[in-house]
Amino acid sequence: MNILRTESGLQIDLDDEGETERLGRALADVLAPNVVVGLVGPLGAGKTRLSRAIAESLGVDPGAIASPTFVLIHEYEGRMPVYHFDVYRLTSSAEFEDLGPADYWKAGGVCLVEWADRVRNLLPADAWWIAIEPLDASSRRVRIDLPEASPRLPDRLIAALTHGSDDPDRFDGPDAAT
Repeated sequence: MNILRTESGLQIDLDDEGETERLGRALADVLAPNVVVGLVGPLGAGKTRLSRAIAESLGVDPGAIASPTFVLIHEYEGRMPVYHFDVYRLTSSAEFEDLGPADYWKAGGVCLVEWADRVRNLLPADAWWIAIEPLDASSRRVRIDLPEASPRLPDRLIAALTHGSDDPDRFDGPDAAT
């Protein structure tokens, strides 16, 4: 795993699916209620795999987690609720808006929105953006753009990635995302 700081967050090169899961655990360590995460990348990039790793790390039953492609919104209970959206099959932003996603933004959970670039204008201004680019069959380049109002987030995410936390009950509270 190679981690580089960028102007707006981090760029992380992942060598395999195990490192994708490690990134998901690290993200879960720094996510807080009411954070919206937009996930972008081509088919097969790993958006659902990363979403699954985040949800599992937040205490969601792994057997309950499915790709939301055919059910547009999945709601999962864990230590913190996870709301998992997939807008791949939608033909317009209006269709997404009709689902009432804004009701979830401040519902006390983490919102993971796959194919978020298709509805960028409907996500909150302080949404996190994670772009996943396949480099080959197993490696990925992940760019994480974080809100300007949270300058400590890159350091916290680097610490979670480099020191890790295997504590499934770790959650720093409502100000964890600042």
